[in-house]
Amino acid sequence: MEQLLSEIIGTPVMVEDVRPLTSVKNLVIDNESGKILAFVVDAHKNKIIAPIDVIEWRRRIIRIHNHESIIDGDEVLRVKKVQETNIKILGSKVETVDGLELGRVYDYSVDNKNLCLKNLYVAKGIVMFFRYEKKIISWKHIVEILPGKIIVKDGLAQTKEIRKLQRQGI
Repeated sequence: MEQLLSEIIGTPVMVEDVRPLTSVKNLVIDNESGKILAFVVDAHKNKIIAPIDVIEWRRRIIRIHNHESIIDGDEVLRVKKVQETNIKILGSKVETVDGLELGRVYDYSVDNKNLCLKNLYVAKGIVMFFRYEKKIISWKHIVEILPGKIIVKDGLAQTKEIRKLQRQGI
């Protein structure tokens, strides 16, 4: 099932059906594979939950084995390496291989079954709290994720006029 980051943040983390232990603050995504490496539950103390410790992940709850599943992010080498690169998907500029700017990532979705990045939600900007020129870009079109920039395949920046002409067969 696809789930937006904006929906994941704040999801309660529980051991049993009692009160939550904590909540999800962010995700650590591997910039090379697009896989979820960790659920961040305390960014200041670098506390995470590794996906292997998640028993169940539904839309509004994440269930883990026990409170010992919450570990220090430095204990998982790949998580530590990704965190050190300081590559963030949210807010990154998105441009094509040819350098055409498509906008910035305002949200992204992950597949909670395969634990991987699914789509980027990109918009050119915000005018009076409205995003314009919104695009949904599949992870399949991502060429490279760099600090502050995501490079995607060319051909994703077609204008409405070009798409209209293509639908009409012109």
